[in-house]
Amino acid sequence: MALIDTTITSAGGTAESPELSVVQDDPARFFEPERLDPALSTHLVAPDDALWDPAERFVYSVFRVSGFCEESPREWVEESEPWRPRSRLHVITEGDQQVVGVCRTIIGTYDELPVSQFRPTVPVPEGPLCEIGSLAVRPTQRGLGVANELHRIAFQMGIREGVKGFVFLIDQWMFDFFQSHYGLPVRALAPAREFMGGEVVPTAMWLPEMMHQLVRTRPNVYKWSVEGFEPQVYADLDLPIILD
Repeated sequence: MALIDTTITSAGGTAESPELSVVQDDPARFFEPERLDPALSTHLVAPDDALWDPAERFVYSVFRVSGFCEESPREWVEESEPWRPRSRLHVITEGDQQVVGVCRTIIGTYDELPVSQFRPTVPVPEGPLCEIGSLAVRPTQRGLGVANELHRIAFQMGIREGVKGFVFLIDQWMFDFFQSHYGLPVRALAPAREFMGGEVVPTAMWLPEMMHQLVRTRPNVYKWSVEGFEPQVYADLDLPIILD
């Protein structure tokens, strides 16, 4: 791939490093993520919030159709119970609080997260990570806007919390999609295996590599992912700045 210099700086004003050289000949370079319908609303939900139960029931209903969880009298995914007290739900609703999409975030060290059920075969950073899981979107929901926004707000929360990276338990097709379309530096933590009704790949991407690669290969994805960050966040985290 051809590498050339670009007008990218860090928030601290330092000169561009070689790692931020731009990849110009990738046909997907200017890929634009589909955005959330402005008629929909986003919520960060704690276990004591009124929206928690309908959100949990929504995830359960989607998972049950795909055989990803066992039956539950309260219609919650019981397999998530060990980590539920430390998790938050990111919920998207329409109209009168009708849930159309959910994902769960849990922050902790590797051994404190659901992904620890896979023994990593690659080095894992010390310190807090953010696991993103329980992704569920209304089957009739058109496009990728809801799923995109769920990931975006989960990424932003983790970045604000100062995590060292993100981990997921995802299907192979999603792993490939993250790489090919979004340009994310995902890596398999261990071989794929059967887990909760399907074969999943324990997946990770580390910071700041994730942000630097997006700047180089998917500038529109990068700008979308950090949209709404205050200048102080850029400075505190030394995030790259793209000068249009």
